[in-house]
Amino acid sequence: MRYLSLTSRLMVGGFLLSFLYAQSVTVLATRGDVQVEQAGGAWVKATAGMKLSEQQKVRVGPQSYIALVFAGNKARELRQPGTYTLSQILTQKSSVDENPYASKYTGYVLNQAIASGAGRASGKTLGAVTRSTMAPLPRTPIQSTFFADRIHLYWDRVPGSEGYIVQILDENGQPLLSQEVSAEQTSVELNLENKVKPGPCYYWRVSTRRHPNLYSNNICFRVLPSDKASLLKKEEEALRRSLELKSAIDYAILGAFYEQNGLYGYAWQAYNQAASIEPNADGYITLRENLHQRIAQSGVSE
Repeated sequence: MRYLSLTSRLMVGGFLLSFLYAQSVTVLATRGDVQVEQAGGAWVKATAGMKLSEQQKVRVGPQSYIALVFAGNKARELRQPGTYTLSQILTQKSSVDENPYASKYTGYVLNQAIASGAGRASGKTLGAVTRSTMAPLPRTPIQSTFFADRIHLYWDRVPGSEGYIVQILDENGQPLLSQEVSAEQTSVELNLENKVKPGPCYYWRVSTRRHPNLYSNNICFRVLPSDKASLLKKEEEALRRSLELKSAIDYAILGAFYEQNGLYGYAWQAYNQAASIEPNADGYITLRENLHQRIAQSGVSE
């Protein structure tokens, strides 16, 4: 009886030990010299997608950065150099911890980052890519859905463009609107509330002023019905109120909201902002660059 009791205690103790060291923390993004302490005292480089326990330590070097997601979808960032136990980091309260929207989309952005291959070198660089071709390359994903009064369109910079011409086409491919922007701009925001309606696939394309007749490919986009737009705008406003929108992880969470709701143009913009804030952090660039691939895997096509 005593033997069985001792065995039971050992089993319970072993279970508790494994529970305490459960890998409940995931690295979302890293930059610079960030290391994690392993069993036996060895330190290894932290990488996006790495699974950790709250009992492990992380060491952040000068001008370095790490973003972490804890159990319960609690997100934390570290930039201050030093050595920290992950459980200590969790005690730092965040304004988004109690917000159900933020928690939901923190989990979503983490899953998307891992699915996109966070932690593996992408070979991509941040920002608009300088291209030698005469027609700009659109960056706004295909089949993006927008609020009719807030159409965001992005493209790559073209050297010597002398400015850009953005053209909106109706469902039959006929010109609906044309707008010129300066050579410094690689994006435009349009209010098409009185020009488009929910349902049809509208198109946009862009050319340079230098070669105004050499347009990019036509890219399909749609607008939301007013009732659905109203509901999503309310959720967007609630999420934005809970986020300070000063950090990369805040914009990544906002991007996850847009992506999960099929608002891919806004998602690309939010992920791009996250990558702009942390331009060398593995994780955020992956989210932005692999958005097109995730859209294709979801079944959305041109």
